[in-house]
Amino acid sequence: MNHDVTGRLRAATSPTGTGLRRGLWVSFLGAYGLELAVTSGADWVGIDLQHGDLEPSDVPGLLRVTEQAGLPLLTRMPSHDPALISRAIDAGVNGVIVPAVESAHQAKALVSAALLPPRGARSTGTARSTFMTTKEPVAPLLLPMVETATGLEHAAEILSVDGVDGVFFGPYDLTISSGFPTPSSKETLSALEHVITLARAAGKTIGFMAGQPELLAMASRANLVAVDTDVAALRIGLARLFD
Repeated sequence: MNHDVTGRLRAATSPTGTGLRRGLWVSFLGAYGLELAVTSGADWVGIDLQHGDLEPSDVPGLLRVTEQAGLPLLTRMPSHDPALISRAIDAGVNGVIVPAVESAHQAKALVSAALLPPRGARSTGTARSTFMTTKEPVAPLLLPMVETATGLEHAAEILSVDGVDGVFFGPYDLTISSGFPTPSSKETLSALEHVITLARAAGKTIGFMAGQPELLAMASRANLVAVDTDVAALRIGLARLFD
């Protein structure tokens, strides 16, 4: 792990930080494509191991690209599996985003999986994150996702868990789970505003996926905003190329 980058990420997303509001969400780009993508001006990169074409084994190669560019890399895990979370952290990611967290109990289990004793239960060993560094380890950000109706109901309790750095709001799955009209509907936007208010009150980080103008308009209220995906960028670029 690049501890300097993780430290800057923590400082930027703290209550007094300015945030890193322009992120690129990556679901299929390999290291070759990401080398081009990181020149776009994004402040951070999120790689999606839950959906898309990326596997945990792809993480080290993608990290080498973002480390060279000096950008934080956050990884959305495919599940709550402690072994997978530990492997991502061992690879050196700067933040871990965990899907569909619905209770303080689940959030506490994630803290246990992500943090070293005495705060957590993650073990240590020879890992990429420890290579060629003598610095004290800086824990990656731990951001449970609020993306279901139940998670929204318990968002305050999730944020209250010691070791949780904040939450990452998922408007698309929340819209489906809650029966809202669309991700840009007033109901979804109101839910996002509610979670932002809760995170601010708790002094913790708030991030969310945008992808639509109505959501992106709320970027200034958050610390981390995924502007859009590599898939959307490819579609837009090809459409312009052949227009």
